[in-house]
Amino acid sequence: MTPEMQETLDAFLTYFEAHGVAPTVRELTVLTGRRSPARVHLRLHELVERGHLIRLPGKNRNLAPVGPNLRGVTSSDLRAELARREARNG
Repeated sequence: MTPEMQETLDAFLTYFEAHGVAPTVRELTVLTGRRSPARVHLRLHELVERGHLIRLPGKNRNLAPVGPNLRGVTSSDLRAELARREARNG
């Protein structure tokens, strides 16, 4: 993991723990001191692809950490994410 990805993940997790929801891309841009939300969006995509974050379909602020903090994630959301990854990877 690159230092920039780790910084983005740390900021995401800190915000998620404090607020119970994922930060917006703009909030993460400010938290990480970046000027471009595009870079943060790219890092979030990479964190999802590497399995550090999960997308929750049909929700605003639809990212959540993977791990013991999945209390608010339903089984159906997890199954949908697994199906999405299986379809992508064949």
